[in-house]
Amino acid sequence: MTGAWTISDEAQSLHDSAIVIDTHIDTITHLLWHDHEFNERLTDARVDIPLLREGGVNAAFFAIWVDDKYDKYEALQYTLRGIDVMFRTIDNYPDDLAIALTAADVEQAKSEGKVAVLLSIEGGRAFSDDLGVLRQLYKLGIRSATLCWGDATSWIDSCNDEPHGGLTDFGRTIIAEMNQVGMIPDISHVSDKAFYDVLEASSRPVFASHSSCRDLTPARRNMTDEMIVALAENGGVININFGAGFVTHEPADAHLANLNDWDDNDYDGWGRIGIASGEIGPPIDDLIDHFEHAIDLVGAEHVGIGTDFDGVKSLPVGMDHIGRLPIVTDLLLKRGRSEAEVTNVLGASNMRLFREVMD
Repeated sequence: MTGAWTISDEAQSLHDSAIVIDTHIDTITHLLWHDHEFNERLTDARVDIPLLREGGVNAAFFAIWVDDKYDKYEALQYTLRGIDVMFRTIDNYPDDLAIALTAADVEQAKSEGKVAVLLSIEGGRAFSDDLGVLRQLYKLGIRSATLCWGDATSWIDSCNDEPHGGLTDFGRTIIAEMNQVGMIPDISHVSDKAFYDVLEASSRPVFASHSSCRDLTPARRNMTDEMIVALAENGGVININFGAGFVTHEPADAHLANLNDWDDNDYDGWGRIGIASGEIGPPIDDLIDHFEHAIDLVGAEHVGIGTDFDGVKSLPVGMDHIGRLPIVTDLLLKRGRSEAEVTNVLGASNMRLFREVMD
């Protein structure tokens, strides 16, 4: 039972036996701005230890979201603070959480009954235009980087801001260095041209940590069918974003609550991206349609879960928090998807990518 939703015995058994991975949550923002006991059920957030347990989550990329308000040096400082708060959280709850640097660490954490914490940055300006900084962030535990967020960086275009015409020469050097150290390039938020440039520049698979299908929801942050196919041909994974504005079948501007604005005197990062809008999201079937669309295009071995919990303001009805993930398993099975397909979506597809890039 998940809330008012009754999960079939078959679905619950499959969910419990699979490795379940969420490739993008913005929970570190909440930890940084609203200090709290992470082992207690929260009322204003969508991820905590009890909810991770309820959702059967074995591993998650905890993203350090870097607002575009920061310059490249402030972005680095903020990233270091995010790394620090997550390691302190792990130290506070060692029976529940474990840092993961490799795919083997994820498997080890599952065997010990812990949630594997993988670290990522959301916003490549945190590299400070310096390959040495990139290498040191890797040594501090960063295993993935969303290459940009709302605005372009000095070396890559975002889907909202395209001054470079894609990826610059220095951007190609960034991708090569990420390949070298074993950090996953994340193409969520980049422009379409930058996406193809990253695929060309990367010698290893890349992923979209939290992007859905533009054919179903024409939002710029979503991926076209051609992009999804190209990503899969590169060995990558599209991880479906649960945000209402990225999965609704209504017009593209529906369910896209604006980011909250803050001046420097009362800035609150969590308030800017994480506080719920109160808007009723689309039916949960709209979300499952995105999974099925991607599976039909490229196969379940290239599809995963990237909820964007704690970074979106409205969600499909019934998908209130990370504890509801077994519903995805239940609905995919009820739509006739095989156990092998569902196991791939839950985490096996990303585990394969982790082994190819991080190990």
